[in-house]
Amino acid sequence: IKGTWMGSTILPCTYVPSEGFTQQTLSWSLERDYSSSTIFRRDSSGDHILLAGFRGRVSVPKDSPGNASLLIESLEITDSGHYTCQITWMSEDNSLVKKEVTTTVKVLKGTVPLASWHPPPSI
Repeated sequence: IKGTWMGSTILPCTYVPSEGFTQQTLSWSLERDYSSSTIFRRDSSGDHILLAGFRGRVSVPKDSPGNASLLIESLEITDSGHYTCQITWMSEDNSLVKKEVTTTVKVLKGTVPLASWHPPPSI
């Protein structure tokens, strides 16, 4: 996914809710420069934004089952990296099921990279 500096982007993470499975935790983590940090976590105590640099800039829909997509606003160049959505459910027999989806984000300055710009043809 390409994002524009100071713009916003949505990182998709969707699933089909299944009867008998209860969502336990949802987390989004960012891997950058060979280290990984959790930026967002939702559990029984609510939503938590764990990295100060993302406070007030990230959100996940609350009332749409099956949609755990991450909205990032006011994108910074440093927001580029690999984002992983991990959801854990508990089944009726108390076993845990996990799903992970990773999305790569590249934040670019400007709206069109110069390399792809071509002057209009002469008439």
